[in-house]
This record gives sequence, structure tokens and C-alpha cells, in this order.
Amino acid sequence: MGSIQEQVGINPKPISGDVPSLLRFAWPSVLSFVAGSLFRVNDQFWIQHLGSSAQEALGAVTFLLILDFAAYFVAIAGSMSLIARASGAGKLKDRDSAIRHALFTSAMIGVLIGVMGYNFAVPLADLLDLAEAQRAPFIDYVRTIHLWSGALSLAPLVSNIFISMGDSATPLKLQMGSVLANFVLNPLLIYELDWGAENMISGTNMGMAGAAHASGISRALSMVVGLTILVFRHRIKLWNPKDIVMHRILPILRIGIPSASSIGIYALVYACIVRVIMAQLPEASLGGLSIGFNAFEGVAFPFYLGVSVAGASLIGRNLGAGNRAEARRTMRSMRLVNLCQGLFFAAVFYFGAPYLVPLFTNDPQVLAEASMYVTIIAVSQVFVALEAAEEKALLGMGHTRPIFAISVPGNLLRLPLAWFLAIYLDWGAMGVWWTINISTTLKALAFHLAVRAQAELRPR
Repeated sequence: MGSIQEQVGINPKPISGDVPSLLRFAWPSVLSFVAGSLFRVNDQFWIQHLGSSAQEALGAVTFLLILDFAAYFVAIAGSMSLIARASGAGKLKDRDSAIRHALFTSAMIGVLIGVMGYNFAVPLADLLDLAEAQRAPFIDYVRTIHLWSGALSLAPLVSNIFISMGDSATPLKLQMGSVLANFVLNPLLIYELDWGAENMISGTNMGMAGAAHASGISRALSMVVGLTILVFRHRIKLWNPKDIVMHRILPILRIGIPSASSIGIYALVYACIVRVIMAQLPEASLGGLSIGFNAFEGVAFPFYLGVSVAGASLIGRNLGAGNRAEARRTMRSMRLVNLCQGLFFAAVFYFGAPYLVPLFTNDPQVLAEASMYVTIIAVSQVFVALEAAEEKALLGMGHTRPIFAISVPGNLLRLPLAWFLAIYLDWGAMGVWWTINISTTLKALAFHLAVRAQAELRPR
């Protein structure tokens, strides 16, 4: 990566980083991530007919899936700056080699996670101390989704490859096709077919296992089409045994592991909150968390993420071409756009909760918990948006150690703080929700300072 950074002037034409240019490049990326979030919204909507225990189980599953994604993110994070800088510098051989090594790394991670996830489904249910009614849907979903870990690992990487090369339209098309397939498959597989779910909870159909199969098949279709486009449109040779060498995998791991580890800690902290704190609260609190996280934050965050990932690609390609001024301007544009988005979603959450939450549950207790979650979490949306912009800017530069240094302590803080507010002060679930607000604000400010300290974005 260092040799690419030093090639100043290979592509002296700046890639504009002003707000209009960022938005033109980012809107397909935003819609792509929003479409991806619809998987969770779609699952949350359809499983409500399986009962409140299924929704509560999905709340526990969510953070396991985030932990899985942390492993998948190693290849995504590790290759983004390498592909973007090589593309900006016009070094196509380096770009193609980085793509091959990222795909190989991702495939190996997918296999490992698949084997581990399937075999540890029951111990995980024991570890989370789930209620008896939640165990069967949890185990069904976890075992089934891990049959598709290869596709779940490779599909987001393929989309990220296109964005890193400066193509945000193709990932949108891939994601839209995948979401459409998921919308068709979810009700069909959940309620109509039986492929032998081991812990069926709703008669002679697949139940939660059907939702997992629908997600896996949809992601696999996106992966296959994306890889085909890389081969035939971009003429990228995806497999070259002579080119797969450890010294090219190591930079991906070195850049990717700190960022991925921070996501992993985030997921583990949430799992601990579910196990240690939520277990002491009414069961409806977990259902409220599931709806609020999946159906509300799951829609808002992709907007922040889409702008941030597109901006990270612009920063990486400008730095690869030696255009530091445009890299700095891109960072300023990312902040402005995301702050505006954060204010918008804060208003939607706060004022829209009474009208939107009932779409996802008819259980009065779950409804009350979810409404409280959404209203409280509205407070931190501006800081969630800022955190996304600053963190992805560091990723675009290839500096992931600050991400680890900020995210890990910030997320670990949530466990004792949640216990203090929810249990010691007896705030209940409200204490957990305010813990999320407080820790998010602190992380966002720390990321802002970390980005300002980076030499690449300072005027010469």
C-alpha cells in the first residue's frame, strides 16, 4: 500500500469531493445499503405471525449475525483502501491482485464461520439463557443461516469491490435484485414449504428456518451475478493460483482485523447485555430491542453508511492519485451530508414512533417497549451519522488502528453503564437505551478528533 501512496501525480485529475459530486456518487450506494437493510425489516415483518417468541429470538439472533459480519468484514475493510488507491493511481494489476486476494480471504472466512455457527447453535442458545419458547426458533435460524455463510461473506465484498473501483450503480442493481428475491422467498419459505426444519414452531412449514433460507438464497444470487460482471465486464481474472501468496493476504488482514474486531466487540457487548441485563427485564424488552434495532435503526443507518462508504472510496482514490485537497473536501462533504441525515431521522424516530411501531407488532407490551426504544434512540441519530462518516474516512485511508482504539473501549463501556442505569438505578430497559445514546456520542466525538489528526487530510 505504501508504494501506491507515494505515486503522486499518476492521475492528477481530481475526483471531485464537493457535496453535489459526493451525492451523485453516493446515492446508488445509499440505496444499496438501504435495500440490504430491508432483509431485516422483511424478516421482522413476516415472522410476527409466528408469535412474539419468534420476534424475541430474532432479537438475540441479530447480534450473532453482526458477530458473523465482523468476521466477513475483515476482507471488506482490508481491501477497500487497497483497491481504491490502486484504482485512483491507475495500477490495474495491483487492483486485480487485491480483488483476488480479498475474494480468497473472504471465502475461507465464510467456510470457517459456517462450520462454527452451525455446530455451536445449541451452546449459543444455552449461553444466552434464552427462554424455552425462544430456543427453538433461535436454533432453527442460526443453523440454517450458517449453511449460507459463503454467500453471506462474499456478497457484501463483491458490492464493496465495485464501490472501491468507483462504480456505485452496479451494487445497487445487485442489491435490488437480491431484496426482490428475498421478498418473494420469505413468505413462501416461512409458511408454505417444509425442507426439514429441526425445531419447527408453526406446523408443517419451515418457520424461522425459512426466513434464513430466504436470506441465504437471495445473497447467493447477488454474489453470482456480481462475480460474473467482474469477469465479463471488467475482465478481472478471479482465480490465479500463482498469484495467491501470503504476503498479499497479510496487508488485507493487517488493515481489516482492527476494524472487524471493533464490530465483533460491538456484537459481543450486545450479546452480554442480552444475557446479563435483558434477562433480568421483562421478555417484551427483547422484542422491543429487536423491532427498534432491525426495523428503525436498520433503515436509518444504511443512509449514513451509504454516504460514508462512497466517501471513503473517493478519499482512497484521491489519495492514490495524490489529490489531497479533494480528499479533504470529501471529508467535509461527508460530515455535512450525514449530519443533515441524522437530524432528519431523529425527527422521524421521535415523531413517527406512535404510527410506525404498530406495523411490526400487535403485542401491547412489545409495542410499548419498542416505542420507548425508538423515541429515546432518536436523540443520538446525529452522532450515529457523524460516527459513520469519521470511521469510514479512516477506513478509506487504510488507518484502522484508531477504529479499534475508539470502538472497543466505547462499546465495552456499554456493559457496566447499562447495568448501572438499568439494574442499579432501576431504570429498566430505558437505562439500556440511554446507555446506547451516551456511548454513541462519546465515540462520535473521539472519531472526529482521530480523523483531524491524520496527516493525509492536513494541508501541506
